Amino acid sequence: MVFVLYDGFQPLDLAGPWQAFSSANEEAGRKLYRLHTIAAAPVVATWEQGLRMQVDDTFASDADAPIDTILVPGGPGADLASAHGETQAWLRRRDPDTRRTCSVCTGAFVLAATGLLDGRAVTTHWRSATRLQSCYPALRVQDDRIYIESGKYWTSAGVTAGIDLALAMIERDFGPDLSQQVARRLVVFMRRNGDQRQYNQTLRLQDRVAAPFRELVEKMEAQLSARWSVDDMADACHMSRRTFQRRFAAHFGVAPTEVLRRLREERAAALAATGKVSRKEIARQLGGRAAPERPAPEDR
Repeated sequence: MVFVLYDGFQPLDLAGPWQAFSSANEEAGRKLYRLHTIAAAPVVATWEQGLRMQVDDTFASDADAPIDTILVPGGPGADLASAHGETQAWLRRRDPDTRRTCSVCTGAFVLAATGLLDGRAVTTHWRSATRLQSCYPALRVQDDRIYIESGKYWTSAGVTAGIDLALAMIERDFGPDLSQQVARRLVVFMRRNGDQRQYNQTLRLQDRVAAPFRELVEKMEAQLSARWSVDDMADACHMSRRTFQRRFAAHFGVAPTEVLRRLREERAAALAATGKVSRKEIARQLGGRAAPERPAPEDR
């Protein structure tokens, strides 16, 4: 397994998956994964005055040994790496012989620049998804996925999602028992599947608006079993019903009842994904609303 690095890579995008694969070796008691780094130069830095790292090989010294998996982390230097001729040439040359070619976060920009992802469903950090789609219109960017497998190409959301990506690969390669052992070793609360949203509705809504709607969303999220009529929401914001509906729609682009529905749906899906909460209990926690059926995976 080869990690392709560049100046300005995100250290957690490297360290998270690296540790997961390394832990798989330790849990198995044998070398399941051989981990290497490669870059254009012998030393790369996370950014100016940042962490410096000496890589195992450079593109020039690459001996063309077989590569099972290529993984490109993201980072603030991804745009420069996307335009770096030597990096792009190496990826194009080595990709045909890999079993998997993968990216974490904005590493998708580096892979997209090669043309290897054209026509495929991909993901990246949700804050970068619109820009990725704009820069590479041949892609089918989905901003609400933890990771996506499209043929041999795997892409994931940012930072900690790289661990989810690695755990999914370990499960594919050596089964769920080993993947779960690694997750426990890394003290991961719950291994998220690729279909799970990479952000929750509350955080995304709070990212867009200020008080009083931020406080309202927090209250709704904390009391999803409550009735929450439009009048209740308006009262919580100290507004008339008419003023509340108008201002709320202007902020969110949807009716307040739709935001409530999304919050409940997300909570139900998260509870159902644990496998430890019955549909009856989920319905009780959501005021009588049962958990939705889990959608079928796409692009698997």
